[in-house]
Amino acid sequence: MTNELATRLRAYLSARSARERQTLLVGGLLLLVLLGYGGVYEPLRQARAKLAERLPAQRAELRLMRMQAVEIERLRRHLGSTGNGSLEQRVKASAAAFGLVGKIKQFNAIAGEQIQLSTQPLATAAWSEWLTGIEAQGIRIVRCRISSAAQPGMASLELTLQGGQP
Repeated sequence: MTNELATRLRAYLSARSARERQTLLVGGLLLLVLLGYGGVYEPLRQARAKLAERLPAQRAELRLMRMQAVEIERLRRHLGSTGNGSLEQRVKASAAAFGLVGKIKQFNAIAGEQIQLSTQPLATAAWSEWLTGIEAQGIRIVRCRISSAAQPGMASLELTLQGGQP
């Protein structure tokens, strides 16, 4: 089939004058260059530009993930080390780990392996992370009363916690 096509093309070109053959050759080369540019080079250039545009955001996201991984590992080690002991010891150790030691106003151990406590106003992120850490240790929140403070984003907590093993 290719032989037949080549034969037909030779016959077509031999019937043309030298100037027409030269014009067809230049036009064919120009068409080949344009197809290469439009079909190969330009799509690759656009894809590279998009990747270069997204790269800084992805690098920043990677840095954030690495920092979060370090923080997660730190919390795991700390929570793992505070997982033993009495309920009171575990709650106090957890509060210390989250920097809340001076923020607890009242701390009472009551019957049935329970603790009641109340806090000074805390930032929402601080107390929500702390409660997540407490639950990860197997300590159950029996009662939780959250009262908003005068400052935006701050709240006081009244908690009843019940012991459990992690």
